[in-house]
Amino acid sequence: MSGKISVDPNRLDELANQFVFKLNDIEEESKRLHIELANLILSAPPEYSHCFYSIGDSWGTGQALANRLSELEQDVRMTANKFAERDDLLGRLFNMHEKYGTMVAMGGLVSRQLAYYGLGFTQFAKNADEIYSFRHMSALSKFSEVVDGSKYKRAAKGLVSWTFLSGKYKDTPFADLVHKKYSKYLPGDVVDFTSSTRGVWGGMIKNNVTSTMWKDLGKNALKFGKTNAASALVVTGAMETVGMGLKISENYAKYGDMPDVLKRENAKAVGKAVNNTVAISAGSIGGAVIGGAIGSAIGPVGTVVGAAAGSFVGGLVGEQVGKFTAGFAEKAAIALETPIQGTLDLVRGGFEQAGKAVEGFNKVKDAANEQIKEAIVDPIGKVKDIGEGLSKAKDTADSLIDGAKSFIGKKISW
Repeated sequence: MSGKISVDPNRLDELANQFVFKLNDIEEESKRLHIELANLILSAPPEYSHCFYSIGDSWGTGQALANRLSELEQDVRMTANKFAERDDLLGRLFNMHEKYGTMVAMGGLVSRQLAYYGLGFTQFAKNADEIYSFRHMSALSKFSEVVDGSKYKRAAKGLVSWTFLSGKYKDTPFADLVHKKYSKYLPGDVVDFTSSTRGVWGGMIKNNVTSTMWKDLGKNALKFGKTNAASALVVTGAMETVGMGLKISENYAKYGDMPDVLKRENAKAVGKAVNNTVAISAGSIGGAVIGGAIGSAIGPVGTVVGAAAGSFVGGLVGEQVGKFTAGFAEKAAIALETPIQGTLDLVRGGFEQAGKAVEGFNKVKDAANEQIKEAIVDPIGKVKDIGEGLSKAKDTADSLIDGAKSFIGKKISW
């Protein structure tokens, strides 16, 4: 007995579409029956009203059936998407590249942090009570004093990062913002989190952790997490927004002539984007705090580098957790499908134009996937086909060249 299952994702997709059509029919019919029954009861003579007491609620029954069909449609569509993903060899390679690119980005961040500290722009020291302090390189400190005393200090902060133009950093020294630019955190937040974490570690070893220690750790961890939350939400939200836009554009191209299916699939795309943003960001924030706490064992530099590594790992964990909550998020978004679609229709033309481009790209990708599959099944035969194709192309080119020579020779001969 074969261990492989052959399923056509397109057939599953068509089945899911049929579920949506029937779902809408049931909702409309149950609503009509509910109204007719209510009118009948209201119009019946009072002495016969008791005859309707045992009649069931057509609206509730219809909604229960509609909800069941809705869940089945989600399951069927999700199954179709899973089979389509397995068939999409190029798409899977792209996802691998995406993960690889994320690792490179994380490595680049850590390298930048280590280079900054390695060059001594900011240094940390601790006192006898295991409390850390920081000081900037003399040249950086002096330059910071000049900038902070200048009327152009706001412009200078904006050149480091436009986010520093916020009133939140109005009184933050320029040197501290340079540190944040390269390490992601303000130096004061780093030393506070490191000192409080090491205090709790030491207290646990000596078995004398106080409530004050836990309170300080919680306060500093919250501040550290909030700093990471801003970047995590921006990056994750931007990535998910792009992915959502592409999916919605694809939906307009694929389901443009099926309004009910389009409305439902667009709501799912919005729900999925929100779900992933929340799950991945939450994992990244938690990972940064945990990674920073572990890294604090080797000091503030370890706190910063550990937070970067923890943020990456936490994001991956959050991505996996998001897969379990995706169904709930989609169901919640489906309940709001009408207002969501109304908002999207405001820029429908843009999505439709983008959808044509996405559809064209998908056709090219599908053709490339078929070529790859054929090459995997019969690599020798595929190479031979390519060779024959090149030979035919060469023969055709030679024929055209010979014809051109003959034509030109006749035209210029006199």
